[in-house]
Formats: sequence, C-alpha cells, structure tokens
Amino acid sequence: MSKKSRRGRTPNLPPEAFNIPAPKPAQPPAATGEATGRPAVTGAARNFATTAAPASVNLRREYGEVLGDLRLTAIIFIALIAMMIVLSFVIR
Repeated sequence: MSKKSRRGRTPNLPPEAFNIPAPKPAQPPAATGEATGRPAVTGAARNFATTAAPASVNLRREYGEVLGDLRLTAIIFIALIAMMIVLSFVIR
C-alpha cells in the first residue's frame, strides 16, 4: 500500500493553461475591524467557470495527434488479430 500524502494535490501547470490571468500580489486586508474567518475569493477564482471553456474549439486540430495514435493502435490491433488467426491454422 502506498503512503498517503498530506499535502493537497495541485496540477503542475501554469495559470495560462486554465485561461486564468496570473494572480496579483496579495494586498493587506482593509482596516475595517471585521474578521470573518473565511478566505477571500479572488477575481480569478470567481471567473474560472466563465473563462475556462472557450466558445469554439476545433477538436480535430486540438486532438490530431491523439487521433493519429488511435488509428495506428487500431491498425496494429487488427494486424495482430489477423496474424493470430493465420497462425492458428498453421500450427494445427
């Protein structure tokens, strides 16, 4: 069994990968005397749902390499099945 990690898992990607602008340096809290105990929500976190998905994405261009790899894998699979069928007749 593997050891459980105590730290939170975050992706090792820059903020640009999520279409989120880089966070601005934290500013000191306003001196209003309120202590809510809740973490402040930044503008980037509020706008994540609206900026994460682009309106129009060309999937063929985005996943062209993946489709090529899947096509090659399918060709290899069919060739191996055909070879097994031929060998089944030869070995008998």
